[in-house]
Amino acid sequence: MKTSYNFLKRYVDIDVTPEVLCDKMVMAGFEVEEIIDTSLTMQNVVVGKITDIKKHEDSDHLQICQVNVGKETVQIVTGASNVFVGATIPAALDNSLLPNGMKIKKGKLRGVESLGMMCSGEELNLKEEDFKEEASSDFSVILDDKYEAGTDMREVLGLNDFIIDFKITANRPDCNSIIGIAREAAAVLNKEFKLPKTEYTVTNQNINDYIKVENQNYELCPRYMGKIVNNIRIGESPEWLKVALKASGMRPINNIVDITNFVMLETGQPMHAFDLRELEGNQIIVRNAKAGETITLLDGKVAELKEEMLVIADGVKPSCLAGVMGGEDSGIKEDTKAVFFECAKFKRDSVRRTAKAVGVRTESSSRYEKGTDIYNVEYAMNRALSLIAELDAGDVADGTVDLNDGLPALRTLKTSVNKINALLGLKIEGEKMCEILNSLLIETTLDGDILTSKIPSFRDDIEFTADIAEEVMRLYGYDHIVGTAINGDAIMGGKGAKLSLQTELRKLLTALGLYEIYTYSFIAKGETEKLGLDASNAITILNPLGEEYSVMRTQLISSMLSVLSTNINHGMTEGSFFEISKRFIPKAMPLTEQPDELTTLSLGMFGESEDFFTLKGVVEAVLKALGVKDAEYEAENLPTYLHPGRAATVTVNGEVLAILGEVHPKTADKFELSKKCYVAEIYVNKLENLQKDLIIYKPLPKFPAVSRDLALICDATLPVGKMNAAIKRGGGKLLEAVKLFDVYQGSQIEEGKKSVAYNITLRSENETLTDEQIERTVNKILKELKNVGAELRM
Repeated sequence: MKTSYNFLKRYVDIDVTPEVLCDKMVMAGFEVEEIIDTSLTMQNVVVGKITDIKKHEDSDHLQICQVNVGKETVQIVTGASNVFVGATIPAALDNSLLPNGMKIKKGKLRGVESLGMMCSGEELNLKEEDFKEEASSDFSVILDDKYEAGTDMREVLGLNDFIIDFKITANRPDCNSIIGIAREAAAVLNKEFKLPKTEYTVTNQNINDYIKVENQNYELCPRYMGKIVNNIRIGESPEWLKVALKASGMRPINNIVDITNFVMLETGQPMHAFDLRELEGNQIIVRNAKAGETITLLDGKVAELKEEMLVIADGVKPSCLAGVMGGEDSGIKEDTKAVFFECAKFKRDSVRRTAKAVGVRTESSSRYEKGTDIYNVEYAMNRALSLIAELDAGDVADGTVDLNDGLPALRTLKTSVNKINALLGLKIEGEKMCEILNSLLIETTLDGDILTSKIPSFRDDIEFTADIAEEVMRLYGYDHIVGTAINGDAIMGGKGAKLSLQTELRKLLTALGLYEIYTYSFIAKGETEKLGLDASNAITILNPLGEEYSVMRTQLISSMLSVLSTNINHGMTEGSFFEISKRFIPKAMPLTEQPDELTTLSLGMFGESEDFFTLKGVVEAVLKALGVKDAEYEAENLPTYLHPGRAATVTVNGEVLAILGEVHPKTADKFELSKKCYVAEIYVNKLENLQKDLIIYKPLPKFPAVSRDLALICDATLPVGKMNAAIKRGGGKLLEAVKLFDVYQGSQIEEGKKSVAYNITLRSENETLTDEQIERTVNKILKELKNVGAELRM
């Protein structure tokens, strides 16, 4: 935010140098990019008045002029063809410096002494709108006769100033304005802040007789204000207004346009002025663009509009791209007679997306993108109308359009003096805190230990006690913080349980031959939809890097498939990867609190040697390493992106711990996977609760084991996992091991059935098993198997 030092004095009685002011602002948390002394660009150039002109005898184009420069009259030889006796011109005297870097010294031209030079617009670095003659060095700038001879040209051009460039942080959009900077300057200098007045009178004409305004989207435009100004008198702005605009890098155009630009710079609230006669149907409609609509902007660019973009339309067509730029037809012209002033609050992410989509970024859009104050809309409108009255630029009609869906209530925050001091590590009196906060226009009272602060509408960044503490500290002075020696016992550091678990998983998976990958936590919304999953609970990012990074991911599979696709399409014949990262699941939508951040392990592999059982083996290795037992594999409740019959969910006590399987062919096509791929998601946050840290060591068994083979017949669809669980239930404490060694389907088996063979090992820690104990245990196992649909094959 570039701010004129001289102009700041209109709002605050600054009695320190620009350097001192900047030092104090820096200590209050504002970074200063640079201080530009504009006076250094021009030295010893004054206003001169030509009293006599003679033709140079040895030149057909040079003239010898006598120029009154205040204290004396000097002779200047010039080649300017437009000068005349009585003309007021800029004269660069001996030992002068011009803004273009040129140094002027006295000398002789064709034998005639010249004590200076008359300056062209080109030599003074003026733009075309700053002077009436051509920029060529063959012409001198002709100044207004109101300037007295000898007047320093820096005063004429507004160069006796300092331009201070403040770097405004994202949490302080209120300081993207002269008033915002002035408020802070007043606080750090302990001076009174003078808010500009907003007084004006209205005529007996009424706005409703001229225009009808409708707001169809209060979500993207929470507040829309409008006023009519008749009998517009287009003209040049006064010098102070032009100087203020130039100081901030803006070009003066005419009084009406300059007022809207100045109000934006002064208040931080963008405005727009419509030529009333160009609004077809005498209507203003705040609405979303229609498919196929276009608008020609003020800069001549034709923008193709999308339905999610907000526009300000008349009764027929869009007249303005909301918050970005006005339309070419709606702009103020030399013969404009009536104006509709617009001042509004637009949703910042809507403006940002629109500006990015059409490739246009303006002073207006940059302020809307950072956020504007909904209450400031009314002040900015009134300020503009007061300037209309001050400059006699028009007549304000009675009545105001103010469309809003209810203004938010101003917040009150209660904090504790002791808590603030505890945060700061200082002992600041409550009265001092009150004084500081009130100087920042945060109206605060003290009752015992409790500070009650009314948060102004322009300070959305103040939400918690820590924010109040920061406001107190930055004005109290960070130099009051006294360094103290560290006091405490030294302890050995180490990783927490969660981080240790992730480290062990990385070691295990790397040992199994998988490569670790890292992907972004934000993805395109369509990535989730390509998996056939609901993307409605994905958290939308307010300021994304692009459409492909617009939402926080609720699953890791799409990122893994993208990595597999990249490797396959780059000619890799095989690959196995893993990623340990977080999924972001909101507790409720719209988002009202921090979402659940669930740590998840994703696996992905492809290649001739990889299949479902390879992936299952990796999942089993992870569970075994964590001491998780009794995991069941079920072919139920599978997501649509996995191949039916080649996928499973892993559960323990009915809770899903993982999902794994082969990628469905339709999903593979969407991600351009030309090979069979296998993926899994393991929910590490659930494993943390099941992890067994204690390893129990047992002595070698003293008593012999008994081994039995069981050949079973069951439905072909019966999962082996259910049979495993049944055997474990029936075997009880005597079951030492169970191993599946054969599955058969063929001509000797009834159609729709399969033969499954297990080897079971029984052993007692206390005695040698008897035939009766063995038979009883085997019968219990067979009974449990029968309950799930498996019987001995006869």
